Amino acid sequence: MTDSPDARGPRQAALPRVLALVAIALLAILAFKRLGRWEEMQRDLRATAVAAGLSGETLTRTESAMRREADPANARLALAGALLDRELLNRDPTSPASFERLRTARDLARWALAGQPSNYEAAMIVGATTSLERSRARDTRLFSLATQWERPLNVAMALAPGAEAPRRLLAAAYLEGWAVLSPAKKTVAEGLLREAFRDPSTFERLYAAWVEIAGSLERAATLLPDEPRSWRRLAETAFAKRAFLESIALTERHRRSLAAKLEADLARTEAADGEILTTAPVDAAFAPLVERALGRRPPGAASQREANAAQVWFEWATPLCLTGACPFSGNSMARLASLAGALLAPEQIAFAALAAGDEAKADLLERRSESLWSEIWAPYFTLKAKRLVESGNLAGARAALQQAHRAFRVRSVWRALAEQTSVVANDGGATGKAAPTLSDATFAAALMPAARESWEASDWWFDRGATRLDLVPARAAEALVLELAQPPAEGALLEVYWDGARLMPVWVPPGVTTVRVAPPAPTTGSAVTRELHLLEARALFGGVRPAMRVRLG
Repeated sequence: MTDSPDARGPRQAALPRVLALVAIALLAILAFKRLGRWEEMQRDLRATAVAAGLSGETLTRTESAMRREADPANARLALAGALLDRELLNRDPTSPASFERLRTARDLARWALAGQPSNYEAAMIVGATTSLERSRARDTRLFSLATQWERPLNVAMALAPGAEAPRRLLAAAYLEGWAVLSPAKKTVAEGLLREAFRDPSTFERLYAAWVEIAGSLERAATLLPDEPRSWRRLAETAFAKRAFLESIALTERHRRSLAAKLEADLARTEAADGEILTTAPVDAAFAPLVERALGRRPPGAASQREANAAQVWFEWATPLCLTGACPFSGNSMARLASLAGALLAPEQIAFAALAAGDEAKADLLERRSESLWSEIWAPYFTLKAKRLVESGNLAGARAALQQAHRAFRVRSVWRALAEQTSVVANDGGATGKAAPTLSDATFAAALMPAARESWEASDWWFDRGATRLDLVPARAAEALVLELAQPPAEGALLEVYWDGARLMPVWVPPGVTTVRVAPPAPTTGSAVTRELHLLEARALFGGVRPAMRVRLG
């Protein structure tokens, strides 16, 4: 008896569904098996990473990169790349663990390359680890069998012409074997190095080796990018070699390059505002850039780096506000104080408020303080007196000056203001001036003329690591003469600031005690005018005391 057409229909219709369910089940079984193998591979790779010394954030980042890869070859390459990166930054490259990491990275890359012959990363890692291992082991095969590392790196470059990593690693390998390169190969290597030095991490890794090979800093500079970091490192290298005149010239190149970069950054993006505050040298030449950056910076908390920089800039500007016009606007002084935050003391915050014209806040801080009698408040009272003189309130200015600590009253800045507010003896009414009160007479009798021809080492003052002298020249002069107490046995290098502006560093030859410093002269007149000025000196080398005798030249 056969099935009727009606009976066969439902069974035939159900068959495809059954087959589909069977296929899904088989696929699920295969997927679970594959997932199990993938998980097992990930555990093995993690164990390899731990055994190779990866830990902390580096291990977490590497694990994340491996788990994103479904292909075992790519997962192994992720670990191989992490091990190579670790070795490129290794400060102890001759340890057994270092060589083991290089061998592990190379084995992983070779495994991947066997399955993916066109993978440029695998070829790159094979070549780079081979050259690094032989270089660090001082293995002569680095030169005799150079094709074993050179060929994989060249293959990687051919497979990925736009990738920079193979070119940088080949440049580094050529640098290791520079002594045996042919002239033609050196030309190729120089082109690769010129490109590689544009990368900051590669620059730091290869700089010292290239400078040694170049033989001179002038030659080294030919392959380095015309950027601030190049000139800064070259200047530091010259200084370390005690080539001070060369260091001075390179420092000037660095300053010009940095000024151009910061100016361009400021014009291009507001994101550079914080960088300018923290990167610009503390100097009058860079103050306008900082002023503009402060004016554009959006409200918000400062990073620790910004707070530290704001404190330094504020403390640089404070004495300049007393000797002349503040180098920053009132708003910028307040902004610096706000960014510095708790790094500034109450008397500094009061000073900033006064500079910004916020007299109510300044008075409030003044009333709340119990240490107005101390020397730390003297700059505040001096600025207060200066503001009152400018407004014509001489009596108020005199009262403010009298509140300044006695130790501060020897300063030229205090004496210059006191002279403006002092009351002379009665001249019989010829000038219409009233006879002085007792307090006025005592105040005037304590004064010494602020203008002088020379200043002793004891006239300098020290504040938060700075050595400064405020002075009023008795006559105009072309220069200042600095007289050291003792001649430096090995010479000395002095950095001098005039009214907050850095002058060209001064080299004092061995056995010499007198040097001449000439601030930039205006188009007409003398460089040193009969006005209140601020002089600052630092000893960069030589162990001399920056406080020294000064006379008009």
